[in-house]
Amino acid sequence: MKLANQRIVVVGGSSGMGLATAQAIAHQGATVVITSRHQENLDDARHQIVGQVETWLLDFTDEFRVKDFFIQVGQIDHLILAAAGPPAWGNLVDLETAALQQAFTTKFWGYFYCAKYALPHLRADGSILFFTGAAGRAALPGTVGLAAVNGAILSMAHTLAKELAPLRVNAISPGLVDTPAYDWMREEEKQAFFEQMSRNLPVGRVGQAVEIAEAVVFLIANGFVTGTVLDVDGGARL
Repeated sequence: MKLANQRIVVVGGSSGMGLATAQAIAHQGATVVITSRHQENLDDARHQIVGQVETWLLDFTDEFRVKDFFIQVGQIDHLILAAAGPPAWGNLVDLETAALQQAFTTKFWGYFYCAKYALPHLRADGSILFFTGAAGRAALPGTVGLAAVNGAILSMAHTLAKELAPLRVNAISPGLVDTPAYDWMREEEKQAFFEQMSRNLPVGRVGQAVEIAEAVVFLIANGFVTGTVLDVDGGARL
């Protein structure tokens, strides 16, 4: 196992795609360090991950706490940024300025802080992996705010792949994935939504968190991959 005995941080590793990623990494024999802004999520995740796991309460939008977190965690091999915040949905005319500002404050600035302050503690030939989203890779009406945030992260990742070399920097762009992010819907409402969206996908279904996790393991384990955006979206961009 290529990741055996490594130490890997997953920011936002307590639920959804982040949790599936943490589980896959632990299965590979690595020590996975997961963070969340909610202690109950960390407690639940600890019981679901089989292997070596450390849990840390962290608000990744707090610059000084992020800096202190990486000092305390110490040397790591890879950093995976899977955390999210409230998305800024809506067409341009309907999009609330405050919602877009909040989206940048959480996901973009949170990722920026984590990458910056993890750098002194990252193995020279390790990697940083950014989670983005399909809205940053395709022109989808009603997602201008999502596109702006994720597009900014993608541009940052591409530049860092050269600026930080030989450290590798990549991004993964998941499509519609069945995660607890949609649990605010009633179950029948959620399934109807997934079925409707599935008709537009070449694979004919929505994704599963474990499929994203498998792609993450590939990106961090393959030492010849950098500056890459991997679309794991069921063909949504076609």
